[in-house]
Amino acid sequence: MKKRFLLLTFFSLFFIACSDDDDNNDMPQAATFSVTDVSLDKGAIGTEVTITGTGFPDSAQEIAVTFNDVEATISAITSTSIVASVPQNATTGNVVVTYRNETVSAGSFTVLVPLIEKKVENVFAPQTGGQGTGQPVSGTFTKFDLETGEITDSDTDWDIAFRGTTIAVNGGEVTGTTDEPERNGNAAAFIATGTFASVTTAEGLSFVQDSSTSFAIPTGSDNGWYNYNFMTNIISPIPGKILVFRTRNGNYAKIEVLSYYQNEDTSQPSRYYTFSYVYNPNAGETTLE
Repeated sequence: MKKRFLLLTFFSLFFIACSDDDDNNDMPQAATFSVTDVSLDKGAIGTEVTITGTGFPDSAQEIAVTFNDVEATISAITSTSIVASVPQNATTGNVVVTYRNETVSAGSFTVLVPLIEKKVENVFAPQTGGQGTGQPVSGTFTKFDLETGEITDSDTDWDIAFRGTTIAVNGGEVTGTTDEPERNGNAAAFIATGTFASVTTAEGLSFVQDSSTSFAIPTGSDNGWYNYNFMTNIISPIPGKILVFRTRNGNYAKIEVLSYYQNEDTSQPSRYYTFSYVYNPNAGETTLE
């Protein structure tokens, strides 16, 4: 009887131990490495991102970093850091580190579209009337879409508009001048002082919209973007005046007017704008470099 009891006790303990082992095998195991920080949470294709953590291998061949399932090139690695570049064709999504068949999320990463940089030439901005004619200023404004970098006839898809030396923005109210377009966007302007290269962000600028009494970019010599020399009858952009715009959709751009004359030649007809501009197509992003 005693032997039978001991045998039953032995088998009971054996099955309990096996059951405990099965339960332990079913429990999720912690990864053998960790991610503690990522240097950036957004950037353009090619941007280098540093991932810090613990337990990384010495060789990049043993570990993988993906941006929304697109594998990145690792340029440097230590046991506590990985430097990887945002790969071509990557899109916004999670950054994942994979090592020894284990994966750890490094968080979400926003892939930014590159800034648009262009030189736009000979945008004709005709007007009738004005100084010396005895007639009021009139004529259709030439509308420009900063997103496409093109002149447009659209009543809504425009950001700035030119007529003579006047520049209107698609935001605010009509000023009451003849033939000006209706404002139906949220565009606004700010005149920054500096070189084109030194104006690197729209962050913190006090943007102004057109109003019933004035344009956001003031008209008249030395008030806004240009100077008129009455001795030579030449209109010249004021050096160091950079026009920064919030577009109708809330994006940002900067413009430097280079010339008011056809082919940038003051001996040729006036009212032809040539300008450099940078446009940031990423919603909410204020950088302009």
